[in-house]
Amino acid sequence: MRLDLERYNRLLWAVNGTLLLAGLIVLLITGLTALWPSRDRGQSLPAGVPATAADAPSQPAILRLGLPKSLKGTDILLVPVEGLPQESEEPRGIGSYRKGAPSVPLFNLLFVDAKTLASRPLLTRKSLILRYDTLEDGEETRSARVDGLVVSIVDANTNGNGRLDEGDEARIWLCDASGRNLRAVTAAGTTCGNWHYDSLRRTVYLVVETRSDARKAESAEVLAVPIDGSQPTRPLASKAQMDELRNLLQH
Repeated sequence: MRLDLERYNRLLWAVNGTLLLAGLIVLLITGLTALWPSRDRGQSLPAGVPATAADAPSQPAILRLGLPKSLKGTDILLVPVEGLPQESEEPRGIGSYRKGAPSVPLFNLLFVDAKTLASRPLLTRKSLILRYDTLEDGEETRSARVDGLVVSIVDANTNGNGRLDEGDEARIWLCDASGRNLRAVTAAGTTCGNWHYDSLRRTVYLVVETRSDARKAESAEVLAVPIDGSQPTRPLASKAQMDELRNLLQH
């Protein structure tokens, strides 16, 4: 009887040991399988990237073209381009979203050859156009001609809110009627809210304000800018004259 009991205990230990060993082998194989990349399982996610962010569908960019405008005296059609870049629900780029009615800003201009329909954009980087005007001679005749464009452009996030908007500093740029020879004519740290084109002298006059660190206007002057770039931008009143006028005001 005692012999049978010892034999039973040895058999029980052998069975339990076999089951334990088999369990350890299964766990080892499962762990190695989880660590080993599988072609069928796809690529693993980079560290720190949640699965929901990687699997979420990307938001399509909003893009729409306006009606073309013929530039008088040229073969060029001007097409405004409105758009927002690819953004999440809380955008960090140009403009802002409103559910159901997105506010889409003007971010480029297309210059299209009316004969060949070849086109080229005015800007080649992400920017926001606050305003633009065609520079015309002002005569309503068949000989009237567009000499160029003046454009107010925001191309840097100067107010630190993570997107380009009307709160950022804008600079004034000039280009010819084909959208070429684009050049900045105002400096950083200034604002320009008004301008006038003198077609007789082919000169744009800009009312430019200089801003302080507190973003308050310190002074304003009128700059004369020849549209062909033949002469440098120059103020209509010198600094000495402005200082004299300021002294008259203070005394």
